Amino acid sequence: MPALVLPDACVDLLWDGTRLSIAGPDTRAQYARICPGQRVQGLRFAPAVAAHWLGVPLHVLADQRVELRDLGVSRLATLADRMAARTDAMGWLADRILADTPSGTDTMQVVHARLARAQPDSVAHLARDLGLTERTLLRRCDDAFGYGPKLLARILRLQRFLRLQHDDATLVDMALDAGYYDAAQLAGDARRLTGLTPTQLLAQVAR
Repeated sequence: MPALVLPDACVDLLWDGTRLSIAGPDTRAQYARICPGQRVQGLRFAPAVAAHWLGVPLHVLADQRVELRDLGVSRLATLADRMAARTDAMGWLADRILADTPSGTDTMQVVHARLARAQPDSVAHLARDLGLTERTLLRRCDDAFGYGPKLLARILRLQRFLRLQHDDATLVDMALDAGYYDAAQLAGDARRLTGLTPTQLLAQVAR
């Protein structure tokens, strides 16, 4: 049965023993189909790290699943071949990514953290605090996350809602705790991002 994959502002590397693929940032829910008995391992990038490591702006990978050898980046083209010869393939790859990732926090990681708040900054406020124009912030978010700051904030808010499941909480309570103005705003975001109502979405996640 296909598995529902919700937009979560994340980028993953997927390894099936032969192919090394990138799961780009999703702007809407998708369904993943894995053959019975197939084993897939994954690595998840920290916010804003994937674009740096891949050398590709993430907006070109939005809603895509692409083999790394097809990205046209020479240093990535032979990774799958090198991994196939190793018994510790994913551990080896994780070490390579960590070695190639700059230490410290960059501007886009700050953007992610501030938009992940229950009451995120407005785009204008965030751009001003970072010394950027709104247009520059939009462009840099497109490169680092695959979409602009407003969509990023909506996706992070929906994920926050999904983490707040409590047996004794009403849908309205959960919506308010996640940072929505009301249940109607939650319903609108859920429909746009997943095609489901909040109740249907919670039922899918609980499976």
